[in-house]
Amino acid sequence: MIRTLALSALAFGTLAPVAFAACDISQTKCALNGGKCNIHFKNKTGESTGSAGGTVLSQETGAQIVRVKAVKENGNNAGNALTINAGAQNSMNLDKKANKNFVKIRISSVGRWDIEGISIGCENVKEILNGSGICKIFHGYGPNEYGTETQQLGYRCDGGDVVGPKL
Repeated sequence: MIRTLALSALAFGTLAPVAFAACDISQTKCALNGGKCNIHFKNKTGESTGSAGGTVLSQETGAQIVRVKAVKENGNNAGNALTINAGAQNSMNLDKKANKNFVKIRISSVGRWDIEGISIGCENVKEILNGSGICKIFHGYGPNEYGTETQQLGYRCDGGDVVGPKL
């Protein structure tokens, strides 16, 4: 019965349109030039200075493994996630993630539940791709979106004013 109703609704066009908010990177410098659209992430969580400029965080040493993943609107991963050890770096190919309809990039600590993660929204992703494509991930302490002091991850990307968290 439900299947029949769904097919009838489809046939008469009475189903509501599905929201589609994928991050469109087709007009970024890398895409327009026919190159690969990569963001190079550097895990600087083991360093105490140098990456927090422009954010609301005070950078402090908190070496940890971080996970970087492109996320769809429903919260599921858009492809494989990167796992980056403290002091290491890895690149995310966003061409592949765009084909899987990602909406943002989520950065979180692996095994450290006491540290808040952070997301990079689509507009900032585009700015990063139009810049150098290099982002430093760091550990800091400061106010979260609710005004509570907490340990958090932050990011600072070379080129432009792409930093987070920025309240």
